[in-house]
Amino acid sequence: MKSLELRRGEVIFSQGDPGDCMYYVRWGKVGVYADYGTPNQKKLAELGEGDYFGELGLLDGEPRSATVVALELGTMVNRIDEAEFGQFLAQNPLKVYAIIQQLSHKLRQTTKDYLEVCKSVSHAVGDDEGQVDEASDYGFEQDDQLRAIYDQSATEA
Repeated sequence: MKSLELRRGEVIFSQGDPGDCMYYVRWGKVGVYADYGTPNQKKLAELGEGDYFGELGLLDGEPRSATVVALELGTMVNRIDEAEFGQFLAQNPLKVYAIIQQLSHKLRQTTKDYLEVCKSVSHAVGDDEGQVDEASDYGFEQDDQLRAIYDQSATEA
């Protein structure tokens, strides 16, 4: 595991880079951005001490979905590459649990955001009362799992 001390504004990895490692924030803060450095830049998250990032790329081998930038001078992160990951998992069961919790939170938030977009689109293209048939609009006829997620989200809201 390699430790990195970062300057404020230093890019740790960029959107589209290979997902070959993950990071653990030891000190400081990092920002997670979509379309970093463009007029469409959007800050997706701010992470601090004890948080992980880059785990999706390490787990699925897909390119990075966002750019991560150090937000404070002296931000310290540990870089965990693919070769070290198995050993890290075996030696740090509480940290593995924290990673799973973080992934669960990200998935739940993504589902919530997706459903909000679906609702917005539904209302934008709806009839005079702003209502449309949810079954056809959200594709529930083809996807029972999406219907279950929508129903659960509606009851939690």
